[in-house]
Amino acid sequence: MKLLLNDSSVLLNLLATNLFREIATQAGWQFAICPAVLAEVDELRDEHSGELIPVDLSTYISSGLLQVLEITGDEEQTLYVAQTIVVDDGEAMSIAIAAHRHLELAIDDKQAANHTRRTFPEIRLWSTPEILKHWCEVGGADPQTLQSAIRLIETRSRYFPAKSHPLATWWQSARGPD
Repeated sequence: MKLLLNDSSVLLNLLATNLFREIATQAGWQFAICPAVLAEVDELRDEHSGELIPVDLSTYISSGLLQVLEITGDEEQTLYVAQTIVVDDGEAMSIAIAAHRHLELAIDDKQAANHTRRTFPEIRLWSTPEILKHWCEVGGADPQTLQSAIRLIETRSRYFPAKSHPLATWWQSARGPD
């Protein structure tokens, strides 16, 4: 099973679906985060009131659905510090670990993704729409479940793929009409 390192934006989107356990077990990845992302993933919006509510990752971590990967060694530490000049802390630590360990990386921030593509073109990047589409293809999520997941992401984490995203049309079609 491949390890997929997640930045906070993607992890929050997946958690917003209320289907993280299903996605994690059916998509064929072992999901992982770094300590900086663990510190950033603290709140999501309530789907009804819109109020921010705390996120607790402890059950996912203790069950093994989500691993926490620490920075190890001088080389990763140096890579991490170098990335903090360009991107936020969680993105920088995620990029450094993914680059050093040759892991795939889930990241939605356009600036961070572009920086990663330029600096570490060997890293396979995944976005929230790509992960959901992959989950549907390999896990067999039905259209109603996918529609609900997309709508919850939009409501709870306020994520909408850019119109220029390769899967923007797929996302709109899968979410259905308003």
